[in-house]
Amino acid sequence: MIKGGTTIPKSLTTKQSFTRKEFSQIMKQEYGLNEQQSKYALQKLVSDGRVIHMGWNQYTAGEKRILYSHDYSDDAKDIATKIEEHYDNIHFQVFELTQLNLFMNHLIAHNTIIIAVENDWIDFVFNTLNSEYPGRVMLKPSLDMYYRYYQDNEIVIERLPSETPKGLDKPWHSRIEKILVDVLVDKLISRIVPDGEKTAIVKGAFHEFLVDEATMMRYAKRKGAVQKLERALREYGRDIKV
Repeated sequence: MIKGGTTIPKSLTTKQSFTRKEFSQIMKQEYGLNEQQSKYALQKLVSDGRVIHMGWNQYTAGEKRILYSHDYSDDAKDIATKIEEHYDNIHFQVFELTQLNLFMNHLIAHNTIIIAVENDWIDFVFNTLNSEYPGRVMLKPSLDMYYRYYQDNEIVIERLPSETPKGLDKPWHSRIEKILVDVLVDKLISRIVPDGEKTAIVKGAFHEFLVDEATMMRYAKRKGAVQKLERALREYGRDIKV
């Protein structure tokens, strides 16, 4: 084994991200590794999950961060089960506003459950859920319509962009990358979430959890909002390099 080859230097664990060149320079300074040995060490750390490849030539130490997961409400689980029972092989994802309470200073007291459904199935799912939960379901509402007819545990159905990253525990779970994009640029969600809370959400997500920035940007691209997302991330405390 190369001396120090599978150990992350402490100086790298405090950085938001680092490049291959920065990694190689630090490994040479602290462990005397040459360029080829540093390349092997980085590959080993990525393979072990202790360093995360965030995007083109961007890495971050993963030892202090965990994969995001959420214990969905009974209502959200019930909705997901009903969709799965009615439709085979349908792609959909569930996000509930109370998921953001993990990061926000002022907690959300009244939940909204947002179901993103692939475009070909969106009307069918709306009809199914509207019969199961009469008076609680809105299909692609405007912001005005959302607030006009809002009630606790409101169900909102939106279109799911193609190539949306699937959940890690279950396919219908929303990954942290999707949540961040939607909070910052989605036409409805970004306007429901108070701007004053977005810095806490962005910084909290990146500090506590592993965020694949390349996955996040691919999803933003499918929504046609890459530049908008980049501006929003800078505004709320994160300058990404993908």
